Amino acid sequence: MKSKRLIVFLAIILPASALIVFFMRKEEPVSASRYIEPDMLYAMVEANIEGQADFEVITEIDHSRLAAAVDSPMPPAHVLIWSDSELDTAILKHNPIAAIDLPLRILAYEDPATGQAAVIANSYDFIAQRYALPEDEVTRSQYEDAIAKATKGIPENAIATFPSDSMSNAGLITLDSPYDFATTEERLITSITAESDTVMFGVVDFAERAKKHGASLRPMRLILFGAPGPGGKAMASAPTLGLDAFCQKLLIWEDASGSVHVTWNDLLALAERQQVSGGLALKVINYRLSKTFTNALEE
Repeated sequence: MKSKRLIVFLAIILPASALIVFFMRKEEPVSASRYIEPDMLYAMVEANIEGQADFEVITEIDHSRLAAAVDSPMPPAHVLIWSDSELDTAILKHNPIAAIDLPLRILAYEDPATGQAAVIANSYDFIAQRYALPEDEVTRSQYEDAIAKATKGIPENAIATFPSDSMSNAGLITLDSPYDFATTEERLITSITAESDTVMFGVVDFAERAKKHGASLRPMRLILFGAPGPGGKAMASAPTLGLDAFCQKLLIWEDASGSVHVTWNDLLALAERQQVSGGLALKVINYRLSKTFTNALEE
């Protein structure tokens, strides 16, 4: 029923030719040889991170193989999400919404323009600009050191950067919840998992993790999830979206007054920042996310 409603919505806003392209277009399967070099880079990153006592792997998502499994092939792209909880806490003290870009993550992928394998991560300048963080040399150094440790031994020419460290706007969407924190989380997870193609990748409780460092944060939990089929279509020509836009990141957070909010990424804004094609697939996913979250919070 939900998929039928989505098709009706698309039929209203899109010409028939665009609908045919979206639902019928298929990418060529990815050959095993194309995974070799990206997999080697990913293995190096994983070994580097697992070798650090202060780092903890949260999850890893092999976007390409997950998408291939549901007949939505895309170039190699494998993200590793890991935490330095002391660093996370230092950033979140300044702005809780920065949890959208935490814990840390790095993507091993195949560059569609060159066919070469590379790794990419967000810079501290991007995080600082997006969340209006005050200049803090200690936190900056800790962030840059974490990325350097993760990429140790990787050839310099295989470490990619984005064209820009800034966004024209923060690219964040926030809704106020009429419910308390626990009820908000329960309703959202129920709504997310009701989608038959959704995969849950985990929940990160930043407030609980901050206690290890004697710090107190307002309640904030990040839900990680995604739908490999639509995600594969969106990343078919833009695998670097596997760092920021995919998987989906939904933050539930409480402000100083006790009010509860939910925040997530505007995927089109992330595509604009990366200077890659947003395309129809991202527009569809943006609509789907907004509808899912809005419906979950209706009284």
